[in-house]
Amino acid sequence: MKLRSSLLYLAALLRLTVTETLARPLLAATSAVMMFGNNLIFFLVWVIYFANFSNIRGWILADLALLIGVVAWAFGLTVFLTGGVRDLAQTIVDGRLDIHLGRPRHPLPGLLMSRSLSSGLGDMASAFVFWLWLGGIGLGDLPLLVAVSTAAAIVLAATLTISQCIVFWLPGALSLCEDLFNMLMMVAFYPQHPYGFAVRLVLFTVFPTAFISLLPVEAVRDHDPQQALAVLGAAVVYAGLAALVFERGLRRYSSGNRVLELR
Repeated sequence: MKLRSSLLYLAALLRLTVTETLARPLLAATSAVMMFGNNLIFFLVWVIYFANFSNIRGWILADLALLIGVVAWAFGLTVFLTGGVRDLAQTIVDGRLDIHLGRPRHPLPGLLMSRSLSSGLGDMASAFVFWLWLGGIGLGDLPLLVAVSTAAAIVLAATLTISQCIVFWLPGALSLCEDLFNMLMMVAFYPQHPYGFAVRLVLFTVFPTAFISLLPVEAVRDHDPQQALAVLGAAVVYAGLAALVFERGLRRYSSGNRVLELR
């Protein structure tokens, strides 16, 4: 009963957030189309590169299409369903957590689902173009690809949550949180296998872009169930770690008296 109640609560949060975002359909569609076009333009950079070079450590243009599709799906799903993660640090610094702390539920889901970005729909739509057309993936591989890409989205959302929680300890680190986000996305959108051992170790732990892009692609490309399970396992681990870091940070939180302001 407790699990069912929690799922109903999450579904209600999601429904309210998405309904609010899609209440202005023209604006939502425009944002999605612009993001769709932005991803295709970004891919043109790699088209030009592979017109001059045959591969990158064995990766060809189709592999890059898979990678961009995975990251586009992960990022799009994250900002569409849990867009509040982009404002989490600012919410903490402004003392706006009070509204969520006064609810009879864990505050983190409400914070993450407090905002939905319609541009995420454009990212998710472009993923199918990269997978099925540019990446040459068959329909039979699509369920696995969606599964590992969704797990990558959980790793991404959890990593962003952890990085945004830095402001619990360093309130002046808002710009650092944004820089970490930009670095994470920049690395995720590029092939990572040419890096040395030390860098790859970081990409599998502190800065887990390997679970967001590299491993999902290789799991599908090589039909490797172990790599797919590694991505799914990483999703569980990083989600738990994000919840733990947030709860530890709450111990340092100072009220912004927002509850009183709403009265």
